[in-house]
Amino acid sequence: MFNGAQSSFPDDPAGVIWTIDAQNTSPENSNFQASHIATLNNTWNDPKSVSAHYNGGKAFEYFKNTFNRNSINGQGGNIVSLINVVESDNTQMDNAFWNVAAMFYGNGNQAFVAPLCKALDVSGHEMSHGVIQSAANLEYIGESGALNESFADVFGAMIDRNDWQMGEDVVNNSIFPTGALRDLSNPHNGGSNLNDAGWQPAHYSERYTGSQDNGGVHINSGIPNKAFQLFADNGNVGKDRAEQVYYRALTLYLFKSAQFVDCRNAVIQAANDLYGAAVANAASAAFTAVGIGAGTGTNSQTDIGTNPGDEFILMSDAGYSSLYIFTPDGVAIANPLSGIAPLSRPSVTDDGSVIVYIADDNTMRAITLDWQSGQTNPQIIQSDPIWRNVAISKDGNHLAALTADYDNLLWIFDYGLQQWGTYELFNPTTGQGGPTTGDVQYADVLEWDFTGEWVMYDALNSINTTGANGIEYWDISFARTWSNGSNNFGDGFTEKLFSGLPEDVSAGNPTFSKNSDYIIALDYIDDFTGDYYLLGANIETGGVATIFQNTDLSWPNYSMDDDRIVFDSEDNFGTPVLAFISLASDKISPSGNASVYLDQGRWGVWFANGDRVLVDANEPVSDLNFRLYPNPVRDFLTIDFAAQNGGPAQAGVFDLMGKKVHAEQFNLTAGNNSIRISLASLPGGPYIVRLMTGEENAAFKVVKE
Repeated sequence: MFNGAQSSFPDDPAGVIWTIDAQNTSPENSNFQASHIATLNNTWNDPKSVSAHYNGGKAFEYFKNTFNRNSINGQGGNIVSLINVVESDNTQMDNAFWNVAAMFYGNGNQAFVAPLCKALDVSGHEMSHGVIQSAANLEYIGESGALNESFADVFGAMIDRNDWQMGEDVVNNSIFPTGALRDLSNPHNGGSNLNDAGWQPAHYSERYTGSQDNGGVHINSGIPNKAFQLFADNGNVGKDRAEQVYYRALTLYLFKSAQFVDCRNAVIQAANDLYGAAVANAASAAFTAVGIGAGTGTNSQTDIGTNPGDEFILMSDAGYSSLYIFTPDGVAIANPLSGIAPLSRPSVTDDGSVIVYIADDNTMRAITLDWQSGQTNPQIIQSDPIWRNVAISKDGNHLAALTADYDNLLWIFDYGLQQWGTYELFNPTTGQGGPTTGDVQYADVLEWDFTGEWVMYDALNSINTTGANGIEYWDISFARTWSNGSNNFGDGFTEKLFSGLPEDVSAGNPTFSKNSDYIIALDYIDDFTGDYYLLGANIETGGVATIFQNTDLSWPNYSMDDDRIVFDSEDNFGTPVLAFISLASDKISPSGNASVYLDQGRWGVWFANGDRVLVDANEPVSDLNFRLYPNPVRDFLTIDFAAQNGGPAQAGVFDLMGKKVHAEQFNLTAGNNSIRISLASLPGGPYIVRLMTGEENAAFKVVKE
C-alpha cells in the first residue's frame, strides 16, 4: 500500500504502518503531543512500540490476505498507532480505542496489568472498527452499535484465532476471574449479571435496555458474538468460511442503522451467496439460538414530501459583494436582495421566509421575506462582530453558529428557550466509557437536517506531532444538538461520515438533499493531485458516487425535487458560473452533463416558499398536544391544547433577534383549553411563540401576514 511519490518523511507518509509515542499525554487535553519513535542501531527501548507496530502489520496482513482489502480504509490508507496514551487527569489509561483516524493505546491501570497494545486480539478489535466504519459505518448506539462492537470482536478473534477469548494476555485476573475481557463462546464470562466484570448477555432475552454505554453497545455485543461462534463452530462452516460470510455481510448488506434482525438477514444472504443452503441454514440456526429470530429488515431511509411552493435560488456574486434571488429559469426576483457583502453562504428556512448569514463585518444578520406582499425586512440578529458562520434550522426554531475565534465550539440558539447552548466539538471513539479525542480544530460549514435535531458540519482535525504540521485532515460530522422529544438541547452525540480518508484527501462543504435526510452532496479534494470532485453520498448504505469533477470547490445544493444540484464552477473560458447537473434516481450519481445556469454566480442555495410537514420537527411534546392556527396569522392566533392540571400559564412572542414583542398570561383548566392572542399590532414576518405551563414548555414558528 506504500505510496513513495506521495510520501514526505518522516512527518507526512502515505500508505504506511506508523507507530508514534503520545509521551504520556491525553488526546482529550490541549497539551497532547506525539513524537516519532526512532533508533540509530535497531535497538528499540520501548517494547510497547514493537507490539503496536507488529499488531498493525498483522491486522493489515489479515485483511489483505483474507479479503484482499488494502488497509483499514480499503484504499491503502495509513495504519496509525499511538502508544503511551493516558487519561485526561494524566493517570494511566485502562483502555484502547479507535477514533476514525488512529489507534490509541493505554498502558493499563486496574483492569489491565499490561499495556493493551500487547494483545493482538485487542489491537485487531480496535483496528477492525476502522474497517467497520469504512464499510457499513454502523451507528454507534443501541443495536447498531452492538453490531459494530460485535464485528470488531469477530475480526479481532479471527486475527488472533487460537481461541474465543478477548484480552486474555493483558487483563487483571483478580477483576476478570476467567482471565479474559470477553469470551465469544461464553458471553457470561464467569459472571451472572451486569454487575460482574466481563459479563454480557448470551441471549436476546437477557439484553440490556438502559441508556448507559450508548444503549449497551459493549454489553449487548455478546448476543451476536455468540451467534458467530455457533456459526463458525458448525460442522458445515468453520472459521474460514464464517469470516468470509461476515465480511461479505458487512461490506454488501449491512447499513448504518442496521438492527440485530438486519444482521441475521445479511449473514444468511451472504452465506447463501458464497456457500449455498447448508451454510445459510447454519447461520439461521445460530441466530435463532441466541434469540434473534426471522423478521423483515429495518426501513431506515425516510423521505418527506416535496415543498409545494415556488422555487428560487439565493446566491452571491463572484466578488461576494451582494445577495441575489433568481428563479431556476434565470429570472431575477431580487437583483440585488441585499448590498451587504456576505462572509458566509446564507441559510434559508424550509418555507423561504427567513434568510440568515454572517456579513463581512462579522455581524449576524437576517432577512425576512413576505412572499404575499413582496416586502423584505433586513435585521441584525447579533451586532457583536464576532461571528463567522450561521445556519437556521428548517423550521426556523434554532440557529447554529461559529465564531471568528476558529475554535472547536459550536453555538446553538433556541428561540423557544431564548437561550444559547455551547457544544465542544470532538471525534467520538470506540473506547469503553466513551472517551473522546480533542483533535477537532474548528468547524466551517453548517447545515441542519430537516428534523431540526442534527447539525452537519465539516471540520479541520489535527493530531499534534513533533513534526511540522501534525496529522491534519478535513472531514464531516453530525452532532445531535436538539431533542424534539424533550424540547431541549440535545446530548451532543456525534457521528462521522467517513472513517480513515486516504492521505492528503479532505471532505467538506456538505449539504443535505431536500427530501431525504440520508442523502448528502459534498466536496472531495485530493491535495496531492490537486483534483476536486463533487460527490454524492448515501449515509445509510455507505454508497458514494462522483457527480462532477470540478476545477475548484463546488459548494453544492440540491433542488427541491432532489433531481438536480446547483454548484459553483467555471465555463470553458474560466468564467465563474453557477452550474446545474441532473441526478439519477439514487440522488448521488449524475444523469447527463453539467450546464451553465448563471454567469458570475456563487454559493447557490435552492429553496421554495411553500409549507410542508417536516418529519419529527413539530411532534407534540408530552401529552399537551399544542395546536396553533391559523398560520400564517393576520390578527388573532388561536392555541388549543390539553392540560392534565389547571394553573397559570403564559405565551411569549419573540422576534428573530430574541426580543420579546408580546406576552399574555392566562389560567388553564384541567382538560382541553383554547385561548386567543392578538398579533395585530406586530409587523409582518416570522415569530417564535413560546408556551409555558406548569407541565411543559413548547415553541412554534408562526408567520405574521
